[in-house]
Amino acid sequence: SPLNWGEHFQRQELFAFRCLTRLTWHRKMSQKNPEPCELAEVVHEKPLSGAFEEVLFGSDRGNTLWVKFSDKEGINEWVGKFGTGGFSASRVTKVEEPDKFLVCAGGFAYLINATNRQIVDKFCNEFVYDVVYDSQNKNFVVTDGIRIRIIGAGHEIWASKRIALDGIRDLKFEGRIVSGLAEVGFKGEEEEFTFNMDTREVKIAVDFSSWDALLKNSRKTKPWWKFW
Repeated sequence: SPLNWGEHFQRQELFAFRCLTRLTWHRKMSQKNPEPCELAEVVHEKPLSGAFEEVLFGSDRGNTLWVKFSDKEGINEWVGKFGTGGFSASRVTKVEEPDKFLVCAGGFAYLINATNRQIVDKFCNEFVYDVVYDSQNKNFVVTDGIRIRIIGAGHEIWASKRIALDGIRDLKFEGRIVSGLAEVGFKGEEEEFTFNMDTREVKIAVDFSSWDALLKNSRKTKPWWKFW
């Protein structure tokens, strides 16, 4: 029999309606009993308005980093908008199973429970170049470009000797070892360094620790994140 286009489109509309109804039901069920949001990725372009549920984390003005979180099935999806610092380090890393993520946004640090869509901890300081997270001791490990610092509950717990001329980047945390690249020359030369979280030992080819005594005598002793 000839194709009835009206009936054909009605069937398509009915199929689309059923799919939408099923998706809406799954989303409602996931909100009541959410599967863990085990996946996260930086979104490099601003999502279309209304495409995802959005949660703001210090991003009401200024630069923003967008991160999409979801469960394995892609049903429980949402986007976090994070206020950023002034440096280039921006990434999201899972730090605890199944759903704890460290968002490094231009040096600002946010520890996120992705399933509950809540901040567990944060450290936002304009002098921080890069950050990783020590999930064992619940501390941020940050760099101000010249040394490594351990931050707990918003306060500095420990600081390394000076290990860079002016710049530390690409922090990574594997096992109990933090590694990265430190600028050690006036022409931008870099050397890899390692830092043992348990022994607090720093290994790097060039030693800048003698500079600390000069700096100590040239400025007042105040918290580094308040006055530089």
